[in-house]
Amino acid sequence: MNGYNRRDFVRLAGIAGAAALVAPNLAFGEAKKRKLKIGATGILWGYNASNLEQSVIDISSLGYHGLETFGNVIEDWDKNRGGISPLLQKYQLPLISAFCMTDILDPAKKAAEMEKLTRWAKLLKASGGKLVEYCAASINRKNYDYKEHKSYMIESMNDYAKAVVNEGLVCALHPHTGTAIETEEEINFVMNNVDTRYMKFGPDVGQIQKGGGDPVKVVKDFLPLIEHMHLKDYVGGDNGYLGYCPLGDGKVQLETILNMLEKRNKDMAGMVMFELDYDGRIKPPYTPLEAAKRSRDYLAGLGYKFDEKKVG
Repeated sequence: MNGYNRRDFVRLAGIAGAAALVAPNLAFGEAKKRKLKIGATGILWGYNASNLEQSVIDISSLGYHGLETFGNVIEDWDKNRGGISPLLQKYQLPLISAFCMTDILDPAKKAAEMEKLTRWAKLLKASGGKLVEYCAASINRKNYDYKEHKSYMIESMNDYAKAVVNEGLVCALHPHTGTAIETEEEINFVMNNVDTRYMKFGPDVGQIQKGGGDPVKVVKDFLPLIEHMHLKDYVGGDNGYLGYCPLGDGKVQLETILNMLEKRNKDMAGMVMFELDYDGRIKPPYTPLEAAKRSRDYLAGLGYKFDEKKVG
């Protein structure tokens, strides 16, 4: 059964729907309508430059269509390892995006943060990337009220986004737990007030779920602005993944969200990226390769195509 055990087969059959069992031609017809290509971020393998090569090997071998890494990782490879491009060419995996954070609360930090972000954007573009997945820096959220900072938040993000666009890239806002933009209220405020000529949207649906929001509603409300997405599932608990889990094992309505993206009138500048966070404190139930494969197989059950490669 192509390497699936009975449990996997039943799970994927349920995902694909009964049509896949009783009307194969109909199921294949639906699969052909899937236009999105799915990439993966490297966070599952770790946060450091030393983790990059193994993540590229595994992501490429599983047939994912692109890579997202961190701005600081690209910079490290540029300074110390001859650049990221030879690695990506070796394993036939294009770089799509880089995750980049800056402070949005302290005006005294803006000049240094702007210089850092611009430097990362230049390196990303030189390595073939298209989009900055932009995130506000982490903060202590105890007693935090975005209303006390809202004017500078919007001003600074507009300026950061313009700087990215000036480098020929797309900038997409990534709300994140533990940052200044976590809750659904904060997301709505920011996306309704930033200059969307420059700042687009790159939601992480698992982060939104963990932050107490409704990812389906957020995606629906800002669908025209979505240029990138972290496709993440969330189950909760201390599981080695900060409460996240392989796709299909949690509570996020992933298929509904993907169906909305499929109906967009234009292609995204970035890509839908499978993501699963790495937690070094607790041993997870799967290796990074196993978790990425489990998530890929879930997506394959929805009709997405992946071309496995022999690498190494």
